Parts: sequence; C-alpha cells; structure tokens
Amino acid sequence: MVVQPSLLGDEPGDEDHGTTAGGLRVRGGVAPAAEDPVAVVLVETQLPHLARPFDYAVPATMDADARPGVRVRVRFAGRLTSGFILERRSDTEHVGELSTLSRVVSPLPVLTPQLLRLCRSVADRYAGTLPDVLRLAIPPRHARAEKAVLASPSARMSEVALQQAAAELDPAPDEPADFTSFLTALRSWADNVGEAHPATGTAPPAEEAALPEQLPAPGPAPVPRGPRAALGVLPGQDPGTGWIHLGMRAAAQALEAGRSVLWLVPDYREIAAVEARLGDLEPASARLSADQGQEERWAAWVSVLTGRARLVIGTRAAAFAPLSEPALVICFDDDNDSYLEQRAPYPHARQVLLNRVQQSGSALLLLGYDRSVEVQHLVATGWVGEITIPRESRRAASPLVFVPDPDGDPAQAGRLPPRAFELVREALGRTRKPTATGPVLVQVPRSGYLPVIACARCRTVVRCPQCESKVSAASILGPFACRTCGYRADSMSCRECGATSVRSVVSGVDKVYEELGRAFPGTRVIRSGGDRVLLDVDSEPSIVVATTGAEPYTQGGYAVALLLDTLWPGPGMRGTDHAISRRLRAASLVRSREHGGRILLLDEDESVRRVLTRFEPVPWAAEQWADRVGLGLPPGARTITLDGPRSAVDEVLQVLREVAEVRVLLEEDDPHRVVAACDIPAGRAVTTRLAAEIASRSMRGAEQVSARVDDPAAL
Repeated sequence: MVVQPSLLGDEPGDEDHGTTAGGLRVRGGVAPAAEDPVAVVLVETQLPHLARPFDYAVPATMDADARPGVRVRVRFAGRLTSGFILERRSDTEHVGELSTLSRVVSPLPVLTPQLLRLCRSVADRYAGTLPDVLRLAIPPRHARAEKAVLASPSARMSEVALQQAAAELDPAPDEPADFTSFLTALRSWADNVGEAHPATGTAPPAEEAALPEQLPAPGPAPVPRGPRAALGVLPGQDPGTGWIHLGMRAAAQALEAGRSVLWLVPDYREIAAVEARLGDLEPASARLSADQGQEERWAAWVSVLTGRARLVIGTRAAAFAPLSEPALVICFDDDNDSYLEQRAPYPHARQVLLNRVQQSGSALLLLGYDRSVEVQHLVATGWVGEITIPRESRRAASPLVFVPDPDGDPAQAGRLPPRAFELVREALGRTRKPTATGPVLVQVPRSGYLPVIACARCRTVVRCPQCESKVSAASILGPFACRTCGYRADSMSCRECGATSVRSVVSGVDKVYEELGRAFPGTRVIRSGGDRVLLDVDSEPSIVVATTGAEPYTQGGYAVALLLDTLWPGPGMRGTDHAISRRLRAASLVRSREHGGRILLLDEDESVRRVLTRFEPVPWAAEQWADRVGLGLPPGARTITLDGPRSAVDEVLQVLREVAEVRVLLEEDDPHRVVAACDIPAGRAVTTRLAAEIASRSMRGAEQVSARVDDPAAL
C-alpha cells in the first residue's frame, strides 16, 4: 500500500481541511493538476522502513515539469527532503489529505526507466534500499553545469569520422584470432544483423539457468544478447597499455554502428591513459569519476544522459552511467579493490555491470592481465566466453622471469641480491653485454607491511612454527601470518632468546630509493608512491622505485623489473589472489622476452612464482574456482556478513533460515560477527528476506544488525 507521509506526523499542527478535485483531497487549498494529479515519490531517506514510495499531489503550476524521473523537493517528517517522481497517477490509495510537491528541482528526467530498473536490481542483489543505490547512481545536481550542457548543441561524430577512427586502430601483431571473431560478432549484433559468433561466449538459453541468482532474472520480453568474452592481456607490443588498444578497437566498432559504450577502469591513472589514446574518438567521449568536482561531474553526467557523449570512461562511479542503449560494456582489471563501493549497500562495480548486461543485452568484454575467480566462475558456467591465446604466443609476449635460489643465505634477507644489481647495470647500459636498455622498475611494498621480520634483540629471522617459512606481519605489533601454510598469530616469540619484540629486515621504499641512488651515481632515480604517484615516465634509462599499485607507465615498457615483495595479503582466502594480481600488474609493464624484458621475482610464495614465471593466471584461477565451489565457498555461494549484538544476529539468522538453508562459515567476537552462506539458487530469497527483516527491525526500534552481502573481504 502506498502511504502518505502525513500519517507519520511529518507536519504537526497543520490543520487545513484541504480541497477536493475529482475525489482528491489536497492540503492548503492548492489546485491540483487536471490530469494525473498524484505523483508517486521515492524520498531520499536513510531509514530502511521508510524506503518506499509516498503519494503527493501535483500542483497545477508544476504539471508540465513534474514528470516521472525528475528530482523534486517535498515535505517529509517535518523537513524539506529531496526525492524522485517514479510515476504519475490519477488516483491514490491514501485516505486523507495529500501534501503537495514543494518544488521541481529541475525538469530534466534524470531517473530514466532503465536506470531505475538497474538500481532496483542492485538493491535487491545486496539487500539494500533503493534510495541508497540512487544516491550512488545519480550525482548531486549542479544547476550551472546543467544549463551549460543543455544549451550546447547535441552534436554527434559523423559516420565518416567514426569510420576513420576505427580504421586507424589496426590489429596488433599479437592480437588473438578469437578477438577478431568477437569484433565481428559485436559489429553484427550492434547493427542488429544476425546473431553473435559462438566463439565469443554466446551461450544457448539453457545455459542461462546455470546462474539463476548470480544475475537478475530477464525482463518480461526476451532481450537480444550481445557477445560476451573474457580476455587475458599480454605485455606484447604495448607493455602496460595493450588493453587500451583492444578496448578501443571494440569501442570503435560499437560507436561506428551508432551505439554507445561504457568502459570502467580502476582509478584515475587508467582514465588518463585511456584519454591520452582516444585520438579521433575524443569528441564522442565523457569522463565520470568520483575525483571530479561537482560541476564537472554533473556536466559529464548530463552529457551522457542527453546523448551528447556515447563513450563513457570512468571508475566505479560510472557503472550507473545513464546510457540508454549501450552496445558494449568493457571492464578492465575487474578484481581491483577500487571497484568495491564503500557506501551502503556496498555493491561491486563488476556485479553492477553484469546486471546491466543482463538487462540490456549489451555485449561484454572483460579485460585484465590476471583472471579473477569470479570471472572464471562466469567462464566455467558458460555465461561468458573465453578468448584464448596459445601457450607459445603467451610465453613469447611475456617477460623472462628469474627466481633466486630459495636456499640462499638467510643473512641476506632484506637486501638486494647481487643478481638485482647485475640486471640494473645491464638495463642502464653499464656492461658490455648486448642487452636491451631502458628504464628499470623496482616494486616495493607500501609502508606498514613487513614481509620479513626478525627478533629485535638477537636479529634471528622469525619463522613459522609449523612449516619453517618466513613470517610476515602487518606491523611490528602484528598480526603475524605465514603465507605458505596459513598460520596466524597475534604475537610471536623468538625461538633463540625468547624475546617478543620484532623489527623489519626488509628495506622500505625510502631506503631502497637511497640505496639505489648510492649504488648507481649519475643515474636518475625516480620515486612513485604515497602522496606523489606518477602517471608515466619517459623511456630513457633510469630507475623507478614505486610502491605496490603506484607503478607508472612508460612508452615501450620497462627493460627490467625488480619485484622485491608483494603487499602483505593477510591470512584471508583471497590473499594469494591479490598477491598474484599485484605482481602481474607490475610484470605487464615490462617488455616481452622478444624485446629483452626481464624480471627478478623475489617472492617465496610458490603459487606467485608459478603464475609469474609462466605468465598463465587462468590455470590458477581455474584451480581456485574448482576448490572453492567444491567447498561451498564464493563464488559458488552467496555470503551474508552480520555484525551486531549476539542475540540480534541470532534472530536475523533464524529468520533467514526460514526461507533457505543458511550455514555459518565464520563467527568472531569482540565485536560479534557472523559470516553465513547460502547456495546461489536461494540467493534472491535470502537477500529479499534479509532486506525485509532489516526494515522491520528499524520500524520496531529493535537492536540493529549491520548486513553486507558478498563482501569480498569476509573470508
């Protein structure tokens, strides 16, 4: 039942008897619109039990502007609050007088039917509320920016210009044949001619049932489906940025067919790299990212909404970009932590894109140097096709990786081995060997991570009591963990002298920067990390010391990379996944072995070594997927993380168990936390019941429980 907020006591003391128009009673003697005088408004509230539509009367003076999708201001709980008109009606179920809309913020319908459907599916998927998702999807309005965009001509690139831009993007020498098939299928589908090519992952309708709750159910009418593919990118001819060329080739095909493209990247550095290579496609593009100012972001958002921009490039903030009919959705590095929204209901941008693809039928291209277990799940179940690269081509296009002797001198822990200095000298052209010269990348962990620790009293390297591997730590105060066997402890004691305090024996970024500067006088040493992250460096021989995730691009790729150690992954289930991803990110910036690219990998983790030396992340992802699905873990299951008082959490669990089998995977105290799981087919029923229970507890004033669905860091 649709309720009017006057029942909530939002306007105490208002005793107007109102007017009647065709049976509609309106407060304050305001004349309502002649047709469809009732506006169904979704108010922007943070209270779950009030996250539902309310009826308001439309004054006759606002009739023309108060259309579905526009942002309005209304009286709600005694305050002037923003909201969106969902629809106009001729009558209301509310008994009593209706309050009127206070004003129409803008006549521009910003909440399109497609965007509303997407936001509803995301709210359902993550047991959230629609107002919370709309807050993520639609940026704050900026009146001046909106007027400027609407006053500008709605120009489109000519077909000749688009054809020329597409023609300039010639195939790369190491481009896989399956990718050409994908482009052919994409163009055919975008032109609405024929069906997608089978090699691109166009599964028959029966295979859609493989993920009954991974994605929302199809709409009432079948949506023509575009090709979907996952492609593992290689350094090849364009180290670090080869994915841009592949994405641009696909985007040009869709744009030339008169359709639009949405392209997501992790952060501003990738956006800048893509924008620098747009060329003739720049007039058709717009940028959407959280780091933009309010005016700039709203101007870009309105440009996309009104069709002035058809190529949207952005971070997770762009996942909801209001493109009406995207022909292609591209996502690079889907497992990057930057894609996880930090505001309720905490959706992952990858899942938002998958929902969007399911609803619109658009094509999907997942690009990355690694392979996430979630994408492997889509590939294994047939929802996404896989573009494969022969092993010989993969090895030729990847750098040559060296691994030092694992039984080396323990006293050398934390020091650069002699082989590292030898490789640097060769890359700088300071030897007589005929090796490739160019910049050298030195990847070091961020501050606060100690990959190797020793006793602060006797300097003995601390080793795992279970497997004798070196122990890592988040800081000198712990916690401590072994990446080999998973051992974890909050404190450690030295086996030689019994001391409990530790020190780091691995050089941090500043120390490595100073050490290399002294070792190679006259050589330019560049630092990237912390509050000064570089986008790129020139291709002249130099040494670039960068923290994990802050490695700059360089034209033609690095000649050598020294990967000192990964950022501490912690004891979680996804720790090694992240370590491999960070290593491949750095390795992708190095030239292929054909062009003299070499890497010295100092990781002791055998999984990291195996993937990097072969440059084959797909087998690792396939192994992990099979193991986790076999154990009933994500991505083969849905997880629900509940935080709150023990009694309240137990009550919520009991309610969820009324609709499905919900098993507890992890339980912690101080504070109390439970990570539960259910099978994928039961996911929709569980999240629907969870959202209803949270709203019910909010309305009753019961003890609150914080809930997160499919939190990647839960296990």
